[in-house]
Amino acid sequence: MHLHTPQVHVPGYWLANLDGVYRYLHDHVKKGVAHDIGVSSCSRPLRALEYPQREAATRLLIIGGTHGHEPGTVEGVMNLVSLLERGEDLSGEKAAALLELLRKVHLFVLPVLNPDGRAVCPDSFVGMAVDTCAVYASGLTKDGAILPYDADSDEPCYFLDPKDALFVGGQFNGAGIAINRRRTLDPVDAVEVDSLLRFAMDKDLDAVLDLHACGYNFSFQVRSHEAPYWPVMRNWQKRAETLFAERGSPLHPLHGDGNPPTPPPFFFNSSVFHQRAKLMWIAFEGRQGYLGNPSFMPQPDHRTIIDDYLTAMRVFVELGVEGQYARANAETFRTR
Repeated sequence: MHLHTPQVHVPGYWLANLDGVYRYLHDHVKKGVAHDIGVSSCSRPLRALEYPQREAATRLLIIGGTHGHEPGTVEGVMNLVSLLERGEDLSGEKAAALLELLRKVHLFVLPVLNPDGRAVCPDSFVGMAVDTCAVYASGLTKDGAILPYDADSDEPCYFLDPKDALFVGGQFNGAGIAINRRRTLDPVDAVEVDSLLRFAMDKDLDAVLDLHACGYNFSFQVRSHEAPYWPVMRNWQKRAETLFAERGSPLHPLHGDGNPPTPPPFFFNSSVFHQRAKLMWIAFEGRQGYLGNPSFMPQPDHRTIIDDYLTAMRVFVELGVEGQYARANAETFRTR
């Protein structure tokens, strides 16, 4: 059964529609080097861009669209691409501080890791109920029930057989495989994640910023990372708090921090890439703008959500320019 995906009106600078993203990458990318790194489970292309800088010591990767029901992550990366290509984002804003930092790093970007999930979800959830987003996140069984979606659950859903579903939600790829969780570090079941991992393995990356979206802004103390990384994330939090406060955007405390942070009982992509590619992984959750919980207030508009993501990227790149990821990587992996 095919379920119709309603689309909503969004500003012209909010580029999260999958067809629109592909058109932009084909028509407007001139400075970036395009890499077709694989295809999704439904044969949609996975397209990464590379922006090399001569003599840049730091090599970073920024990912959008891990989850299809988080459209803001895609528009965040596409506004970054516009900044790199034209010197301004899609609405014409200059973001001078971020652009100056970007000139000092060798950057890779992947606008949409999970195009199958993005293709079946609306382009925005601003002004919608949180329950609406939950349907698109989770998917529906054949009897119409919503699957549970909880990243901290002791029994997360790793797979939804498309034959048993009315609708496979954005947390999965088109084959029904959960795009960001698994029971072990090996094998990598999602073909999209496997393609990105193979692409990243030989790029000598220092760190990855993986963009996500929920009701409010926050970042994770990635709980699969060793002690040398903990102060780096605390530095990220301290600097981000200052910048978010200057803009009047709320930023929640660093999630999962502790001595030591307690890891979940399963593995995220952060664990896979950290162990295999020997790098730091940062996960940032931006706002969806949906309604249904007082903690989601004040409700952001589309422009504010973009600025939230660009602010998170600015701090991410800044720490890379300072060599903080490289030092933590060296300390962690030098004896292995």
